Amino acid sequence: MKVFNCIMGVFSLFAAFYCFAFPGASSLMTTGWIVTMLLGVIGFCGIFEYARNKESKKLIVNSTLGLIFAICAAVLSVIAMFDVNLRATFDLIIVVLFALWLVISGVDSTVSSFKLKKQGHKSWWLTLILGILVILMGMYAGTHLIYATMTLGYVMGFGLTFYGIRLICSVFDKD
Repeated sequence: MKVFNCIMGVFSLFAAFYCFAFPGASSLMTTGWIVTMLLGVIGFCGIFEYARNKESKKLIVNSTLGLIFAICAAVLSVIAMFDVNLRATFDLIIVVLFALWLVISGVDSTVSSFKLKKQGHKSWWLTLILGILVILMGMYAGTHLIYATMTLGYVMGFGLTFYGIRLICSVFDKD
């Protein structure tokens, strides 16, 4: 899995660089492709890891869903290239799903912070604060879609940077 983490980390950093280079409307037009590729790679890596380990049922469910969403997003993106109205609808769906993902991710981070507190970690409060900030950012993005659209490139860039660095650092973790 370390090889997949490294590949995914480097891929995430390249996608983050692209998001920072083109944060506006051009990034919104290709966000679907970035999300599609990331979901596809995550899905394949998770399925390979499950085939190797076969312990985590949650991993195979998440990986399979990621792969299914990637295939659906790829098909919709190809269809949307030929229809301007469908492209606008697809871009709006991406922004709404992104805001929803922020809220869900923030809730997951907040719940994880309490688990870290029970385990005795001293930095649980940082995870709690960041989780609450991500929830608020997701709620704001969901209610202000134009703001979310304008900043989607930057937010995805930061998220992909942290995700890529975390994956690359996980290569050096002891199993």
